[in-house]
Amino acid sequence: MNKYLDYLKESIWAKITLALLAIIVILGIYCLFQLYIYIPTNILMIGLIVFIVVLGLLWLSHYKIPKVSIVLEMIVCGCLIAGVFATHKVTTFTDKVTETNEVETVQIVALKDSSITKEQDFNKLSIAYLQEDDTAYTRSSEILKENNKTVKKEYPYKNMEKAYTDLKNKDIDLLVLTNLSKSDLSSVDENYNDQIKVILSKDYPFDSVNAKSVNISSEPFTIYFQGADLSSGDNINSVGRGDVNILLTVNPKTKQVNMQVVPRDLFVYIPCKDASSKLSYSGWWGGIQSSIASIEKALDVEINYYAKINFTGLTDLVDALGGVKVYSHYTYNAGGYKFVKGYNDVDGPKALMFARARKMLPLNERSRGYQQMELIKGIFTKFAQEPTYDHAMSVINSLENNFTTNLPKEDFVKAYQIVLDLLPKLQTMENHSIEGEYKWHNDEVNSNYLYYFYPNNGELKAVKERIDNVLNGK
Repeated sequence: MNKYLDYLKESIWAKITLALLAIIVILGIYCLFQLYIYIPTNILMIGLIVFIVVLGLLWLSHYKIPKVSIVLEMIVCGCLIAGVFATHKVTTFTDKVTETNEVETVQIVALKDSSITKEQDFNKLSIAYLQEDDTAYTRSSEILKENNKTVKKEYPYKNMEKAYTDLKNKDIDLLVLTNLSKSDLSSVDENYNDQIKVILSKDYPFDSVNAKSVNISSEPFTIYFQGADLSSGDNINSVGRGDVNILLTVNPKTKQVNMQVVPRDLFVYIPCKDASSKLSYSGWWGGIQSSIASIEKALDVEINYYAKINFTGLTDLVDALGGVKVYSHYTYNAGGYKFVKGYNDVDGPKALMFARARKMLPLNERSRGYQQMELIKGIFTKFAQEPTYDHAMSVINSLENNFTTNLPKEDFVKAYQIVLDLLPKLQTMENHSIEGEYKWHNDEVNSNYLYYFYPNNGELKAVKERIDNVLNGK
């Protein structure tokens, strides 16, 4: 011991290499600690053993050949610093996307070209809200009070069409939008968001979704993919209309997979309203939990997890991957883009149009469902084929604010491995839709006269059978 202390006193190189060695120990422990929940125990133990061996070799070189050791330690130190940044990025990302506390964003809006701002007094302004919406008045009053605002006049409206018309005609100044009134407004004008601006808003929490957890490495499971439209706003945890509804059922043991699109206009029971309406409205009114409950009841299946992405996230994800190749079942033009039957190279904006276009397709909503499933295949394929560090970091950046899931973060690596293992199946699996017809009638939740999708006899039973076959390995 004394000999070693004398060695440290006599050599500046020994002091430097010892300091670097201490830094390496700290950085290595940090990386291992951050990654332990993602990496299987056996791989973690191998990593720990390798780290100890490297430390032992560096210790020997520090004691025997300190000038050489300083070079080796700087190299290892540089690698670990990069590892620290990467692990911090990964843990920050997983913490953020697994934050699944949904909220309803209640907004007080004005016309887009209005001069009204949140800084001004409201005492000369009028505000309107949907009369049958129980929360519209109470929550808008709360928002106004919290912002020290008082309006001149409040107008309850029997329907949003009249309220929206009066807003555009400038007969009223402000309009209260809750999830219920947004759904009514969307049936009047799908592009109403382009005509308004948000003056004040507040988020109101929903209950989190409880996962029906399984060991995804060995047990079959079903995950629900929801594509939320622009009604959810910039906050991915703000509930919005479920524009895309796809179930992916996977059996990791038998390597069987099934992808099923569920039409957004399917007439389903909505628990939070104790009535039936469109599936897309279920998510709007009651969040992901309501969408899952509606699908489970309609199809008599169990959903284990969900993954939700908004339109911004989809665009950014495809661009982060450098574009993807998708198969189109049709040749058509949409949004200034041309798609041909067969494989198409798409960037983010083109991919979004590919997923949204429907009116020019032969089967309308059903055709769009086929295209959406092909896009999911294309994204899986591109990432699995090119799992580079740069791609991983780009994907994390693109999804950080636009994606959420209740899949436990410790299962993320397992999920990625499943994608790799099942890539051939994912690329070639058959897309399943639901055949049926549209019918017009009054909504059970409100008085709107809307169209709804009704499956043909036996269609829902066939969906359940396909999913059960995968779950049971048949």
